[in-house]
Amino acid sequence: MKGLKNCLYGCLKDCEKKLLFCAAFFLCAGGVLCAQNEIPADGAGEAAIQETVKESEGGKKTEDSKKDKPSKKDEKSKKSDSSKKTENASGAAKKTETTKIDAYLGDVYIPVKEYSLRQENYSVECEAEHGTFNVFYNNGRTGKKTALLSELENSSSTSFYLKVGKTVYCLNKNSIVEKELWKTASGVRLVYTIKNKARVAVNFSFVPLEEIEKVFKTPEVSESGEKEETVLQVYDESEEVLEPEEVLPAVIKVEVFVTNLSGKKGDFAVKAVFDTALGEGSDIHFITGNSLAFNSEHQFENMLKERSLCVSNSKVSGEFVFEGKNISSPETVSVANISYLNSPRWTFVAENGRSFTSLSAYNNSGIAVIWPQKRLLNEETYTVNFFMGIAGAGRKCETVKYVDFVQEKQAVPAASDVQSESSDVQKSKKNDVDFIVKNVTEKQLDFEYIQNLINRIDALETTGDDIDRNELRQLNAELDAILAALRKRN
Repeated sequence: MKGLKNCLYGCLKDCEKKLLFCAAFFLCAGGVLCAQNEIPADGAGEAAIQETVKESEGGKKTEDSKKDKPSKKDEKSKKSDSSKKTENASGAAKKTETTKIDAYLGDVYIPVKEYSLRQENYSVECEAEHGTFNVFYNNGRTGKKTALLSELENSSSTSFYLKVGKTVYCLNKNSIVEKELWKTASGVRLVYTIKNKARVAVNFSFVPLEEIEKVFKTPEVSESGEKEETVLQVYDESEEVLEPEEVLPAVIKVEVFVTNLSGKKGDFAVKAVFDTALGEGSDIHFITGNSLAFNSEHQFENMLKERSLCVSNSKVSGEFVFEGKNISSPETVSVANISYLNSPRWTFVAENGRSFTSLSAYNNSGIAVIWPQKRLLNEETYTVNFFMGIAGAGRKCETVKYVDFVQEKQAVPAASDVQSESSDVQKSKKNDVDFIVKNVTEKQLDFEYIQNLINRIDALETTGDDIDRNELRQLNAELDAILAALRKRN
């Protein structure tokens, strides 16, 4: 036992010695390492350290800049991507601005979702989704827009109706009617299509400003005998006069084209319902062209004497002309509460003297116009024409005045006048030249070019006796060639 204890004691002693030796070794090594890593106290040492830090920072910046800076290959790929995006964007823009040609009316158009046709202070604003439209006076000083028709529910209470046989379609509300909006060379067009039945195209265009100035900007003669122009007052919402300014009325030509698509002969008729907004807050709702006032329901068998219906407030007036030169005479015209006029029934039986107020609306009046029925062959088209007018700045609309001006201008001359002018006409005919356009360029197929061409033709046709017949024939020949080229393309 004693031997075993002595053996164990000896082993422990050896372990203690070894542990002490290892501890001493690590202490010495740590001192050497600390001595090697001590920072020198002199300036040379500090400078060396700063230089080392700068080099390390510069190296990091260089590496970072190398990482951030794209290579030439990357730059080229980015440029090519951006150029592709630009090309795609321009291609998309060109796609939306593609000029097409109407298969039935033969003129050019561009499909759009919504469009505002403008002239001076006035606009006709249309929307494709709901197939609706409205007419506005835009006050250039206050920025306020005044609507001729009701703006409720996207102006959907103003509607065109079509009767095919005995079936009646409300064109902007019936879900089976396809609705489109086209920007044309002369204006804007709402197109309603009933598949395998019919197509109705409603075209709005402003009468050119030159014609408006001829009719409405008439100089007055003062007491001294000198001519002076009419000066009107522009009002704001508070009825305060801002300053003198002449705001001429606007005249809008409305053309309704009905085309038979049924594949067989059929009967077609058109009705228009206008939910008027002007005049409903005044004592008089409607005034006819011969100055008859109506504040209650009434029906006109024809408009030969009355000719038009005018609505107005203290600042803006609007007028619907249903009788005159180049106007389609209606079968009946009714003024009543708008809910009665917008009923599914085609005809409306008026109760003369009944109030414009109903259970659902107070003094909510409107106009309904029905044109005579027409029998059409397959793909045959007939047209209904009338005029709408609007005037701001407290001015009277006077659209009938324009219609009469056109009628006087287009009146057939007396026999004596024809004889006196016959020699001049013969001379001019001898000088006429036939123009044939062989090649049509891409520039001539541009929508703006076509519109400018049509505007030039219209301007020449309205110049009267001083018309350059050769230029007019040349422009018409060019227009015919452009339309022929578009037909081939489409």
